[in-house]
Amino acid sequence: MEGSVEYQVNLRYIKKAFLPVTREQKLVEFMPVFSVMGAGEQKKVLGKVEARARVYLPEFLNFAKKLGYRIEAKESLLEWLNLSPSEKERLEYSGDKRIILRTSDDYAYLRLMIYGVVMSALKTPAEWGQLEDYVLSMEPIQLHFWASKFKNAYWKYKNRRKLDYLAKRFLEVEWV
Repeated sequence: MEGSVEYQVNLRYIKKAFLPVTREQKLVEFMPVFSVMGAGEQKKVLGKVEARARVYLPEFLNFAKKLGYRIEAKESLLEWLNLSPSEKERLEYSGDKRIILRTSDDYAYLRLMIYGVVMSALKTPAEWGQLEDYVLSMEPIQLHFWASKFKNAYWKYKNRRKLDYLAKRFLEVEWV
C-alpha cells in the first residue's frame, strides 16, 4: 500500500524555559498517521507518540519548511511568529495557536525528529544553525539509528529528560 503512512508533528503549549535569548517555545510531538481501509471508507488512525521535545520558533518551523512539510496553522499566527521579539511584546497574539506539520517523506520525518530532540539540549541559536546543517548532511543509516534510539527511549521511559540525556550523547558522538 503506497502512501499508507503519513507523519504528523503537533506543536503544543509548554511552560517557558529561561534562555539568554527570547524565543517562542512549543512542545512538539512526533507521531505517524496510518491510512486504514474500514467499512468501505478510508480512515486515518493516529499512531503512538514517538518522541516529545521542547523546540524554539521560528527556527524549527523554518527547518520544517526546508524539509517540505505542510504547515497547518492560521496565516496571522505564522506572520506573528516571524516578528522580532520587541515587536512581539508590543503586538500580543490572541487566537488559536495550534500548529500541525504533515509529511509523507520518511527521511524528512526522521531529520525533523532528530533536529527537534537535539535542539532541546542546545540553548544557543548559533548552535541550532550548525545542527541544522549537520542533520541535513546525515546519511540514512545514521538517521535510522538515532531516530530509533530516541523512539525506544521515549517509549520505555515516557520521559523527555531521558531524551535530553540521549541528545547530549548524540552531540558527543556525532559532533566532534
